[in-house]
Amino acid sequence: MAITESSPTQPASGEPPAVGPPRSRARSPWRRWTPVTLAALVTAAIVVLAVLAWTYQPIPYFSGESGGSIPGLPSGTGLRVVNTFGIQAGQLYVPPQRGAFTVVESFENTGPEAVTIEAVSILSPQEQAMIQAGAQPWPLIPAGQVLGWIETWRSPLPAARPIAGLTLGPGQVMRIGIPVRLSNACYIKGSWSGDVSFYVKERFLIFTHWVAVPFGTPLLFQQPSEPQVPAQDVACPSR
Repeated sequence: MAITESSPTQPASGEPPAVGPPRSRARSPWRRWTPVTLAALVTAAIVVLAVLAWTYQPIPYFSGESGGSIPGLPSGTGLRVVNTFGIQAGQLYVPPQRGAFTVVESFENTGPEAVTIEAVSILSPQEQAMIQAGAQPWPLIPAGQVLGWIETWRSPLPAARPIAGLTLGPGQVMRIGIPVRLSNACYIKGSWSGDVSFYVKERFLIFTHWVAVPFGTPLLFQQPSEPQVPAQDVACPSR
């Protein structure tokens, strides 16, 4: 008696098994675009951080700390606060004088990151560029190195030192003295002028830029004369 063996791979019906194309592993669109997406996200993050760093300027005027003196800097003659009637904060009047005087101010780092103070000037960046091109500054001229210290609110006061290169941490206050002089001791009769801000050059990461900081007490003085003003309209201090 013959014995018939059936192949284990052959179905009982005798039909050959259906054979399809080899399966391939599907690749998701997310997996395919991940490197491109990550690169775009990283680029966007770098751009946003750069913009924030370049515009980071947490240096406003520190209210209540204007005026006073800085040891080693000229105090000037006759400076006094005027126009304080009512609720007015007043102005610091600078009488006509030939010598240098010092504007004392404070500013604070109100941001969450430290900044390095590169320079402080009575002149704006535009005015500084004009001077380099040969123009004469007006109405105030720098008259020495800016000195100051980082406030500790303790006695005795810290020694004043050049402020360039000092790092101001979050919440810290810097007290500074800016030596200046009038561009011309002679003045135009009956004319008044003044100044309302100084300029701080700060550095954050690799970015530096100038920030305009308002004086706590604006300056007031008789308008310094210029060459084109007729002599009869000009007066000069005796000393």
